[in-house]
Amino acid sequence: MSLTSIQKDELIEQYVELLVDSMSTKDLISYVSSDLTNFCEKLTDNELKEEITLTLDDDMYDELVDNVTASYDAASYT
Repeated sequence: MSLTSIQKDELIEQYVELLVDSMSTKDLISYVSSDLTNFCEKLTDNELKEEITLTLDDDMYDELVDNVTASYDAASYT
């Protein structure tokens, strides 16, 4: 069966709605976390900084960088 682009869009919309409705909160969190991780891993360092500052703010970006650099520094001394 061949669908028009509008029919295909509607089919996808209904399928996604059913799929999401059937997922538990834990499954939704896992899916979104995985999807966001995959998205962020494809960004350059500058794009990642821009994404974080646009989504949250400059202060949160700086805090996250401090967290990971402090963790790295502490791990290198053990």
